[in-house]
Amino acid sequence: MERPVLNIFRRTRPHFRIPGSTRLLLPLAALLSACAVTPPTEDRTSVAAPARTDSLVAPPGEGLREPLYDGYPGRDQEPGPLPRNENLWDRISSGMQLERYYDRPEVREQVRLYASRPDYFEQVGERARPFLHNIVQQIEQRGMPMEIALIPFVESGFNLHARSSRAAVGPWQFMAGTGRSLGLRVDEWFDGRKDPILATTAALDYLEIQQQRFEGNWLLAFAAYNSGPATVGRAVRAHEADAGNIEFWDLPLPAETRKHIPRVLALASMLFGSGQTDFKLPDIADEEALKLVKLGGGASLSLAAELAGLETEIIRSLNPGFRQWWTPPDGGPDFVHLPTENAEALRLALQRNPAAVQSNSIRLQVRPGDSLWAISRRYGVTLEDLLRWNSLEADQLIFPGQMLRIAPPTERLQ
Repeated sequence: MERPVLNIFRRTRPHFRIPGSTRLLLPLAALLSACAVTPPTEDRTSVAAPARTDSLVAPPGEGLREPLYDGYPGRDQEPGPLPRNENLWDRISSGMQLERYYDRPEVREQVRLYASRPDYFEQVGERARPFLHNIVQQIEQRGMPMEIALIPFVESGFNLHARSSRAAVGPWQFMAGTGRSLGLRVDEWFDGRKDPILATTAALDYLEIQQQRFEGNWLLAFAAYNSGPATVGRAVRAHEADAGNIEFWDLPLPAETRKHIPRVLALASMLFGSGQTDFKLPDIADEEALKLVKLGGGASLSLAAELAGLETEIIRSLNPGFRQWWTPPDGGPDFVHLPTENAEALRLALQRNPAAVQSNSIRLQVRPGDSLWAISRRYGVTLEDLLRWNSLEADQLIFPGQMLRIAPPTERLQ
């Protein structure tokens, strides 16, 4: 299909390389996820306020009404070897399937707005850096349009801790009930909505269901993701046409949804026409940034970080689903994703001593400026438990260098 001509973009093949020393700093990019970047829009609204649905499948922005399906295609598949590109942006661009929509006036208007923020891709791409390769692999494995990889750029600015006014959480913006229905664990130990890799699997499952529901129409599937399948279904019925033959642009959908899809397509068109342009792309090599290491239930993330040669804050930033400093003691997820070299160091340590990450307790040293309340917040424990484990009174002072004890998960569950 002929590619649209956008005056502000010229398609060339950019050449990006990351020096070996820079690759070691990949996990630091995840620390940027604590602050969001709002997509440049005139009304500054980045996430839709979803409509109610009476359908079996609730959208990511809505609560669950009934149990969902038992299984989904692709959930248990391991990504296989796929062709490598010089950089990941080229790989994303080559997998796009919805180019015929890029020259729509609605899309061109969003391109204009994004063009006013030439650093948008650079800032959001840094947050996505450690996880984007896996997302691309999952999409390619299913043969889905690569435009999908840009949905979390619009939904949350790829802020892993983003939370909407309706309590949709994470880069893909799932409500708790919908996340659970799609196989994500959401409880006091783990919130799979914040884990970009696990949440991507759930999001792709959801989009596949909606694409089948709307007879292969991907834009209607995107719309259902944003505003709910019931809302889109009613609009299709009101138009008195089959979903497979109807145009998204002709449907009476909520105003936010009518902006949301053009935003995704606008970002896609900007990448598709990238080259000597005014916007910046962070250098992201087309190679796996993270490796999985199995720890087992009740494993200490602090000990795992020490054995891997990482700061504890980095291991948490790369595995944001964990809500405590241990893996859940009653089942998965019982693994972490780490940069390749750190993952190998942890694997070797666990081969020598499989129990190396199991601990009866964690001993921590009080830092200057610490308080008992701050320590309890940092380690995800209650102040009452922290006082009890260390035989302290609520009004007792602590001092820098003092050693305190944090009990293991098994003791905390008693």
